[in-house]
Amino acid sequence: MLKYFVSTHRTQGERVNDSNDLPGTELVDLPGECHDDPDSPIWGCARSFVGITSRQTSTTAEVVATDMTAAEYIGRFHAGLLALGWKDNAETRNGVIDAAVELLLLATLWPVGTVVERRGREIRVRSFPES
Repeated sequence: MLKYFVSTHRTQGERVNDSNDLPGTELVDLPGECHDDPDSPIWGCARSFVGITSRQTSTTAEVVATDMTAAEYIGRFHAGLLALGWKDNAETRNGVIDAAVELLLLATLWPVGTVVERRGREIRVRSFPES
């Protein structure tokens, strides 16, 4: 089973600047950090995950596990960038692999059902699954 992050509405509202603009659950990526302050009233990039298809943001993500393969997961990331108009070249493919592997490794740190938040360069647990 492959563990990875999807957007979630769980634990939304614990912080005053929580948001989730994704209509359902979606694979998420970490957008580039445009600001150091995760509590900035203007910039949300230091506290957000971004949906790989919708490009909408969420301040929370949840660890899930499915029978998706790592190659399929990376393929979904790649397809999301191509849909945005990125060029299909070695630089894009290598960047996708790096980002996807980083997120897959992070997801292995916690059990399925764990909700996490982004605080600048840190990914922190908000809620562990109930036993």
